Amino acid sequence: MNDSVKLLYIILFLLSCFVYTQKYHLLIDKKYIYLDIKYILVLFVSISIMVSLFTINPINDIYVFPLLLFMNVAILLLIDINYKPSYLHCLSMLGIVYLLTIYNYKEFEVNRGILVNPNKQWIYLHIAILTLWYVTMNKKQTSPRSTTACVILILYPLLFPINEYFIHRVFPLIGVFAINMYYFKTLE
Repeated sequence: MNDSVKLLYIILFLLSCFVYTQKYHLLIDKKYIYLDIKYILVLFVSISIMVSLFTINPINDIYVFPLLLFMNVAILLLIDINYKPSYLHCLSMLGIVYLLTIYNYKEFEVNRGILVNPNKQWIYLHIAILTLWYVTMNKKQTSPRSTTACVILILYPLLFPINEYFIHRVFPLIGVFAINMYYFKTLE
């Protein structure tokens, strides 16, 4: 990974952590509890990858990161509980269930933040299903602008090698979550 990109992600991570600590009281509310849990899980994934970028920690690299990745995909099913999904969105939810059933944590071991033996088919399927999930979300859950941003955040990491996909996915994502928390959750 390019050192300038790594530095940018470190800065983004630190700024996001600052926003999270300053606005922590906005993080858990009863209205968006599962989305708030998703924010926390993404923060934990970013911490796991940040640790992996600078140290070799077998527990983090072999077990923690794969578990957090699994949980991040699984929480999407809970986010939909309060909304009546369309038939097409139900298809994306079935896709998420399928992703979870074929998930093998050994294929998501990281070394210095990079996947050691990536399951490329799972990652591409994950991208397709996640894109469908965002595009077919209930309009009460999202706006067209946020849907577009989410899809861009899913596709952006494809500009890099596939074994670096989750590095380039998580750091922009925590940045967007921090912006959302700082600007938009304050307005509610």
